[in-house]
Amino acid sequence: MSLSRFKINWVLNEELAVGTAPKKQKHLKKLSDEGIKSIFSLCGENEVKSDLILDELFDHKRYVLPDHKTGKVLTSIQLNESLVILRNLLKSGPVFVHCYAAVERSPLVCMAWLMKEHHLTLEQSLDYLMQTNPGTNPLPNQLRVLKEI
Repeated sequence: MSLSRFKINWVLNEELAVGTAPKKQKHLKKLSDEGIKSIFSLCGENEVKSDLILDELFDHKRYVLPDHKTGKVLTSIQLNESLVILRNLLKSGPVFVHCYAAVERSPLVCMAWLMKEHHLTLEQSLDYLMQTNPGTNPLPNQLRVLKEI
């Protein structure tokens, strides 16, 4: 994945950004240049081959959520726990939320944040994420979980 394929899309300016997994040192520099203070990883270490040490430059938390490849279904408990982690990370400044491709999990967590904290409907949050993060495409069962939180 080249720098041009690494993406950072602001969901809420200077607060919450979403994108693909950082894999190279120059990706971390770009995040730092954007003002990101924390990174919230939703994919497992085995999904992203990288020798980057995110903890050295950022407040970094990992909470692995299932995607379509795992055969497991996301639960409302997992989604709510991810929002607690996100809320805590935001206390330090702008947060970059990522999964592998920024298609399912990271947009879903951002949608949940918009619904819980900014009182958007599911449809409004999905429309908004599709505009701010092209490629957003959560699965139907993931959207059902959003309705439960």
